[in-house]
Amino acid sequence: MKETLLQRAEFQKLGEQKIAVLQELSEKAKGKEPVELLELLKEYSAKLTGGNAIAPAERTALLSAMEESLENEEKEQFQKAVQMLKIMGKL
Repeated sequence: MKETLLQRAEFQKLGEQKIAVLQELSEKAKGKEPVELLELLKEYSAKLTGGNAIAPAERTALLSAMEESLENEEKEQFQKAVQMLKIMGKL
C-alpha cells in the first residue's frame, strides 16, 4: 500500500491538529487554479501558525499538501508560482 503524503514521518511530527489542517487544505485545493492555490496557502498558513511566522518544516508540509492534490499540468504551474514567490522573497 502506497504511503500518502500526510502519513509520512515528517508530517507526523507536526501533530494531529496541524495534520488535520493540512488534510482540509489538500481537499480544498483539488481542482483549483494556481492563483486560487496561493490564496489558500495564505489562509492555511495562518491557520497552521496562529498568525505567527511559519516554520520552514510547516511551510514545506503546506506546499507539499497543496501540490499533492494537483494534476500534472497544475503541479507544473504551481511549482512555477512557488519558484517565483521564492525568488521574490515571499516564501
